[in-house]
Amino acid sequence: MKNLFFLLPLLLFTIPLVYAESSNVGIIYWKQDVVSSNSFAEIYVKDNDMNKKEYPNFADKFMIYVWSDSSPKALEIQVVETGVYTGIFKGTVYVADSGESTKNRLIANPGDVLYAKYIDSTLPTGDSSDIVSAAVVKISGQNMDEILDGLDPSLRPVTSEGVPTWVKNNAGWWADGSISESDFLKGIEFLINDGIIQVPPTTVSAESSEGVPTWVKNNAGWWADGIITDNEFVNGVQHLMSMGLISTTLTEISEEKPSKPKSNDPKLAAIEAEIEKCSEFKKAYERLDCEKPLKKSIKLYEYKATAQKFSVGPITYYWQGVNTDGSEFKISPTGQAILSFRMLAENTSSEIVALNCTSPQICAYDVWDGSKAFKYSGMDFTSGQIVLNPGDSREFNILFGPNIGYGGTEFEYDSSKDYVFRIAEDFGSANIPLNLE
Repeated sequence: MKNLFFLLPLLLFTIPLVYAESSNVGIIYWKQDVVSSNSFAEIYVKDNDMNKKEYPNFADKFMIYVWSDSSPKALEIQVVETGVYTGIFKGTVYVADSGESTKNRLIANPGDVLYAKYIDSTLPTGDSSDIVSAAVVKISGQNMDEILDGLDPSLRPVTSEGVPTWVKNNAGWWADGSISESDFLKGIEFLINDGIIQVPPTTVSAESSEGVPTWVKNNAGWWADGIITDNEFVNGVQHLMSMGLISTTLTEISEEKPSKPKSNDPKLAAIEAEIEKCSEFKKAYERLDCEKPLKKSIKLYEYKATAQKFSVGPITYYWQGVNTDGSEFKISPTGQAILSFRMLAENTSSEIVALNCTSPQICAYDVWDGSKAFKYSGMDFTSGQIVLNPGDSREFNILFGPNIGYGGTEFEYDSSKDYVFRIAEDFGSANIPLNLE
């Protein structure tokens, strides 16, 4: 195992640097290996070597390729790093059963195999390699295990229990000394927070000064070799959490702590009650799928209650103002003006609507000071678009700061000028005063 896969997913456990040394092999995988028709599917790439941006405070991004049995011509999909230096990149594609494949809309029939590929050009050998992963489109009323089992195992980096195979590989490497204890703990912490490994709520005692017990390390090796089950390994992880050796959002939950007070708003209280019911799901991904739309409903409701509202054609934009969550204006120690802008868009029409921003020069969103337009330094539009189904909503982030090239501009601040955030979509336009100080 070690000789064959030694370099595969060490990326999860290596603290990335701005210019990471090219020393690992990446991995690509679909968040779910069975995808429903007419829904969004998420794809992840894990590769620390892709942290190469000149400006160290920005998340990186690059293109991958997706296709299906029905649409063999690959689409280019942008994946965006989930945070600065995470080395984890996320992309989204809409899987539709009719129409034509275009941009981030992929046509696939029930039973089709979906493919995602990225080119790892930073292999330890100096060569490049195509890394491919597969999922299938659900056939209504049919168990999809037979189709999944018929796929090439190399295209399915996930075990039958829903745990990525590289997780077990890493556990084995820690057990035989190939990676450090601290790297193992950081990785497991990520896996728990990301919902890949489900651990029950755990009460944390005073933080232990002792290291990880030997029996837990033995368990990791046995788990990697298939000698013990996922549940038995999780028991060891839960013990580490109780010792304070792993800090996750789950450790904040304790039966001894009072439950979160219910909202006084009847609508919010009703949504919160529905979220509590999601805890009945045993599998992490089922629980997260249950919670996700409900939490989006809460976010939208809170935005509507506290944000400024701007109706532009089929889209209603909500913005909470400067110096709120995700929106901030500051001058860096070097004198660079930096504006982080977060907004929520809701599709109030009965049609699918796309927000467009493919490059600094071809983007429906910028900042205007009365005489000059400032183009973005970073944004999180996937493949240059945010596609919203009827009634759907999504937050998006745009950063104005250093000039990143490719048609971008350096953001400049003059206290004597009034700045506005401009929307110039094909379906309508708006100017939103920023009131920068």
